[in-house]
Amino acid sequence: MSKSFCLINNKFTKKLSIMDRGFSYGDGFFETMVWENLGGNIKPILKVQYWKKHVQRIKDGCKLMQIKFPDYNTLIDQRNKILGRSFNSGMKSGILKLIITRGSGGRGYKFENNMKSTLAFLSFKKTNQPKIFYNRGIDLTYCKTKLSVNERLSGLKHLNRLDSVLARSEWDDEYFDGVFLDMNDNLLEGTMTNIFFVKKEILITPPIVGAGISGIMRKVVMENAKLFFKKILVKKINKKFIDDFDQMFVTNSVIKVLPVRSLNKKKFKICENVKKLIGFFNSTEKTLREENLEIL
Repeated sequence: MSKSFCLINNKFTKKLSIMDRGFSYGDGFFETMVWENLGGNIKPILKVQYWKKHVQRIKDGCKLMQIKFPDYNTLIDQRNKILGRSFNSGMKSGILKLIITRGSGGRGYKFENNMKSTLAFLSFKKTNQPKIFYNRGIDLTYCKTKLSVNERLSGLKHLNRLDSVLARSEWDDEYFDGVFLDMNDNLLEGTMTNIFFVKKEILITPPIVGAGISGIMRKVVMENAKLFFKKILVKKINKKFIDDFDQMFVTNSVIKVLPVRSLNKKKFKICENVKKLIGFFNSTEKTLREENLEIL
């Protein structure tokens, strides 16, 4: 079974023009999603988790970057094409990544209006996290690398990910992820996750302003927070006050919700409210999963 598939502008290929502005300037953005089969083997029903939310963020990214939003039917057709190929190869679920760039152009930063954008779908086999991570928690560290600040691009999953690349080189496998700090030692996010803290029955997460990615799972957790917590606050969290919190967890579209066991020397508990939150996003019961994950 092939480990991955790549569909670029509706053709199965892994070749991209050297003149593509995504390659030359990082002139584009991406989405990372999870897909699964809700049906049988003969007539599979292949769906993407939180598809509507991802599409809205694609629209927002196109608007911000002045890239023409692809025709929705084209988006759906190409998505279904690569999911079909992936399923027929033996995959039952996987990771779907969508990269949109401004397209191919000449030299120079100035771009022409109405350029033909590049639409690239990539499908990978999904590797599940060890169950012990969800029961025991994971270990995190602080990053020495700082996030670049750009209020206009804040929240967007643009293709300029050097901050995360350099930060990830700071440790091997002893930590699951690293947490970025701003110049004033306020916690921002992980290199691949958003972060949440719990103090008794209050859920707290840092604002995404100036730097960082506003993840889909961050949004979904915030929308469902009232089911598990009395209140949710979006506020700055300084490193010197980290001992004030009882629990911590991280999120992204692939792992959903993972509890944190430690952040450097600070140890966290895993209490009933966070356990229920984890269960809410990892239900194996089909009807409940579809309802919880808004998978259609």
